Amino acid sequence: MEKSNNLELLPMAENDYGFDFSFPAEQSQMPYDNKGAYDELGKDMKRCDVLSLRFYKDKNTSHACVQVESKNVSPYKLQLNPALFAGLMQYIENGKSFECDPTPMDAITTDDETYKTDMLKLFVNANKTIQWTPLFRERNGKLSGTHIAKYGKVFFYVECTDELLDWLRERKQAI
Repeated sequence: MEKSNNLELLPMAENDYGFDFSFPAEQSQMPYDNKGAYDELGKDMKRCDVLSLRFYKDKNTSHACVQVESKNVSPYKLQLNPALFAGLMQYIENGKSFECDPTPMDAITTDDETYKTDMLKLFVNANKTIQWTPLFRERNGKLSGTHIAKYGKVFFYVECTDELLDWLRERKQAI
């Protein structure tokens, strides 16, 4: 393999077109337009859309994120900060839109599964009602539940461990 400008190139694919279809192994990272995503959220709230939310950790930047979608808008990523999280929760509970600085907080150090589980625990500790999929219907060692509010739903899909099940049962969750 040849090296050019410190980028490793993949071998040229054989083809009948005469084009070099190889791609650099490293690609430059464009910063995510979190302001644009925040503006889209503002439009969703102005329309009083019912939002579907899923928490996850961005694989590329390690930021805490939420996937937002509605029947009017395809899913998009919003990198979180405490004010965005609080505003989203306020919106899904009572429909009150909000404004805040969309600058994401620093990257998080936990792995994706731990982050998702921590978000689930946050909702349980806040006494939010979560509707659980019965364990006999679960597959792939996952546990899924949904918090349903007037203007949105929060979906949880986390690794099912004995420790997590015990913790949820101690908090009287209907698992």
